[in-house]
Amino acid sequence: MSDHLPALLVADLVGAATLWKATRTGARYALARSFGAWAIAAALFTGLIPVQTTIAIAAVTMIVGVGLIAPLVGVIAVVVLLTTPVVVVLQLRGRWRRAIAARAWRA
Repeated sequence: MSDHLPALLVADLVGAATLWKATRTGARYALARSFGAWAIAAALFTGLIPVQTTIAIAAVTMIVGVGLIAPLVGVIAVVVLLTTPVVVVLQLRGRWRRAIAARAWRA
């Protein structure tokens, strides 16, 4: 439990800040929003929900939401999401090749 103490403290701060902000702006269901923010922060920071899963869910949600508003923008979002790994691999490959070339030049 002691390794989760900082994560739970951050979750408490997130919940308190959400409650303060929601009550200050007059939002409905401020306490429910605060509990939800606390639960999400606790789940993410303690490792119950992996960040990779959260990123994938957010990406799919973004594509579906934007696709419902404007289908062409949704298609562009899908293309960007699918090409991102390719761009990252190409950048890593270029960095790897430059590192090998620098080592060969020093030798």
